[in-house]
Amino acid sequence: MDPFRKLPDDKQEMQLVLEESTADKADKRKKYNRIAARIGHTVLSLSVIAGICFNPNSSIYRSAAAGNLTLELYLFPVIVFISFVLYYIASLMNPGYVPIATGEEDGEEDTTTLIKSDHASYFCRWCDQPQPLRSKHCRECNRCVRRFDHHCPWLGNCVGERNHRVFLYFLIAEDMLIFKCFSMIWETSRRSNEVLEWIQLNGILVVCALILVIGGLAVTALACCHFYLILHGLTTWEHVSHSRITYLKRWPEDSSPFNFGYCKNCFMFCCYCSTQNWEKYIKSLT
Repeated sequence: MDPFRKLPDDKQEMQLVLEESTADKADKRKKYNRIAARIGHTVLSLSVIAGICFNPNSSIYRSAAAGNLTLELYLFPVIVFISFVLYYIASLMNPGYVPIATGEEDGEEDTTTLIKSDHASYFCRWCDQPQPLRSKHCRECNRCVRRFDHHCPWLGNCVGERNHRVFLYFLIAEDMLIFKCFSMIWETSRRSNEVLEWIQLNGILVVCALILVIGGLAVTALACCHFYLILHGLTTWEHVSHSRITYLKRWPEDSSPFNFGYCKNCFMFCCYCSTQNWEKYIKSLT
């Protein structure tokens, strides 16, 4: 008997071990990236807020020091609190993962019942299971996500059917917070006729203002894009990959079988909390 006959099996086992080890390392890296994103958002946001509020010339600092309980002194912490709460809800909650096994999550439909229509007969080769309509596999999360919009590195999470509305509310709250911080910087900064002297007098505020400009432009642009997509019944992934998505190919750009008019689109986005069976909308059009 040839003693080396089992060598191919040994090589195959070693290859499997190496692949599992590589996958584990990738999962750990992704986990650390998600944690770093959340810590980075918290530290950066609190640093900017502290740099403005603890400036002796700021209205909040002066009101707190004098013991004057102004409306601003109440409202600003509330906006900050709401912004952080919405961020962490969107970041930590299940974005709408497709269950890997039947009954994995309470209230979830079995995925096999979601592919009875020819339009929904998709199969995810990574999850090795049927994929419901409007779902997409996220490489970062390594899961299929219902009504997938995009993977947000700043959240460290996908934006999907369950947390999309929370993500939009976070963008609105963040825009309000940025606008308020800008107004406080304008009121707090000390005046000077010389640009360099003004920068020296307001060094911390200038740094805060630069961060707010970059963040404000990104958040506002993102919020406007999502408002547009919601009104048209689309997701970011569907809008960007319209010509490559099977169930959208026969539809003109910026349109889809899930566009029910501005009012109903907004109502469904804001008020429909349960898992949607999108296949039935396709069936009604065929």
